Amino acid sequence: MPDKPQILVSIGVPVFNGEKGLARALDSLLVQDYPDLEIIVSDNASTDGTRAICEKYVNKDSRIKYHRVSENRGAIWNFNRVFELSSGKYFMWAAHDDQREPSFVSACVQKMESCPDAVLCQAHTSTFVEGREELLWAGSLDSFEGVMGLVERYRETLKRFPATAMYGLYRSAAMRKTRMFQKSIATDMAFIQELSIHGDFVQVPKQLFNYFNRKKWNAVDQDYRFFFGEGPKPWWYLPFVAVFRDHWIRVGRSAVPFSTKLRLWSVLIEHESGRLSLRAFVKASGRVCPEEWKKTLGSEIYWRWMHNPNVKAGDSALYLKRVIGPTLRWWTD
Repeated sequence: MPDKPQILVSIGVPVFNGEKGLARALDSLLVQDYPDLEIIVSDNASTDGTRAICEKYVNKDSRIKYHRVSENRGAIWNFNRVFELSSGKYFMWAAHDDQREPSFVSACVQKMESCPDAVLCQAHTSTFVEGREELLWAGSLDSFEGVMGLVERYRETLKRFPATAMYGLYRSAAMRKTRMFQKSIATDMAFIQELSIHGDFVQVPKQLFNYFNRKKWNAVDQDYRFFFGEGPKPWWYLPFVAVFRDHWIRVGRSAVPFSTKLRLWSVLIEHESGRLSLRAFVKASGRVCPEEWKKTLGSEIYWRWMHNPNVKAGDSALYLKRVIGPTLRWWTD
């Protein structure tokens, strides 16, 4: 019989009103074939049945630790909180509606142990829309294979990191070197880019993770309330400026030589200026394009200049509606 693993893995479950999928998500964590887990649930003042579900699971398995606050402090605070409460060598976030195969944690731990310079490991991911069976897209970190050098990795992370990969397994020591999540929309991606400064991103080339998108995308005011626990968004709050500032400060405060910081800032400016130019081109093209050509021409523009090669489209009609359409904003369905 093999020896029991001695490396503790902490799993943080930040939740607010997650009664729909929480039990299913906790079940997928409890059946992991890697036994040395602590599962930290932080309830951000839920008003539905979340508390009752959590208390039931605490009595069911001693590895689950339940924490609750009396007022909603926002998702940013809650994501940071579950990490602050953790004690494992490795850490991962789990959303209240995620599903992982039983070998997810053990496969990622094995990969991380064999790659001492790695700071994040993710398995191949299947993404669905809540309530639908069609595959929306499959995600990987294929383009990160063979990427050498800090600056090159930072560039790759800005351009081609699939958002769902943030639900992989992290090296806790590397996370503590970052500024974690800050008070900014999309700070999770800024955190990922900062993390890339500290080590490699690796993957398990097996489909071990299912991620579920909301039925409907949030409006900007809804996102602001979700992230900060308050709203509506102030008129002066500009998401693009806030995100760029977050990126810039993280590079400035990183423990790398100033010459490297200059190169990283240069990559950041190049990337963001390119995005602004592309957005302007896409917006202008959408205004002059005849209505009957919009989906055809818009799709051509998306696949040529906007698509992430680490994302493989599933159902074509669903992908057009849920990814291409919201990215271009040329039409409404």
